[in-house]
Amino acid sequence: MISLLKYYLTSMYAKGYAVLAIWLTIFRELFAKYVFNDWEFFRFLFVLIVADTVFAMWKIVRKEGWRALSFKEANGLLVKCFLYFGVLVLAHSLGNFTIHGKPFTYFTWIDYFLYSYMIAKEAMSVAKNINAIKPDWVPKWVIERLDKFQQTGKLEDLAKDKDEPPKPQEPQLNS
Repeated sequence: MISLLKYYLTSMYAKGYAVLAIWLTIFRELFAKYVFNDWEFFRFLFVLIVADTVFAMWKIVRKEGWRALSFKEANGLLVKCFLYFGVLVLAHSLGNFTIHGKPFTYFTWIDYFLYSYMIAKEAMSVAKNINAIKPDWVPKWVIERLDKFQQTGKLEDLAKDKDEPPKPQEPQLNS
């Protein structure tokens, strides 16, 4: 009798895991298709969020002591993560939606720019927190370029100075 009860309970336990695995697989596939699926990018963003949080906490502790840390900073981190999640979903949805089963290709560029914007925003925050701890540790021009990119959305703002003269055009050979 005990062995029969044990067999029954273990088979229910195994079936429970199988049902849970099926539901999780379905959820994962739906999530990847309709919500977000670029986990490689997310890892880079996550590393910057963690670095920003650590340097921000260090900055506060250095200036004001451990007692200055509060739930206000934790709330700010939760809000930032929530907003980043919203932008990730927005970029994925705009870049991957279909009309009558066919991909709509006019927005395929948007994830590159929104992802770049988030990385630049978080990198600038990390750089500013590092400079708040030790001034001029990150060059000012790096922060200025990241800030300029955030304002304009032009990738070339990451690669050139605002005072840099335009490159001369190469002469065209007429054939």
